[in-house]
Amino acid sequence: MGRALRVLVAEDNLTNQLVLRALLEPLDLDLDLVTNGAEAVAAFQEGAFDLVLMDIQMPVMSGVEAALAIRRIEAAGDRGHIPIIALSANVMTHHLAEYRAAGMDAHVAKPIEIEKLYALLQQVAAGAPLEFQLAG
Repeated sequence: MGRALRVLVAEDNLTNQLVLRALLEPLDLDLDLVTNGAEAVAAFQEGAFDLVLMDIQMPVMSGVEAALAIRRIEAAGDRGHIPIIALSANVMTHHLAEYRAAGMDAHVAKPIEIEKLYALLQQVAAGAPLEFQLAG
């Protein structure tokens, strides 16, 4: 896939955590898993990540709220832009527009669209910018 990526995964559902781990472990990624948006923001502040995979509907803090907080952290500091990929079954145009407005860079529908996820990971590993597509 290119260079190894350090990936922060924010997902509260145990089954989805297991699916994501099974999909990502063969790619030799460095995975950090958290279970809500607040934990994602805290982990982001503490670590250097190449990518964030963000569930949308989580307890404590939603993925949208967490993405907004991460973008505020980036704006206030000297960090570069870290891609955030939304993970959600909500694929209507207004949902996707909300994710993009929150600063997310792309969307992968649940159940996980494996080919799309892998393609986005390859783009990030290659240093290519992600392009948010509003059509699901």
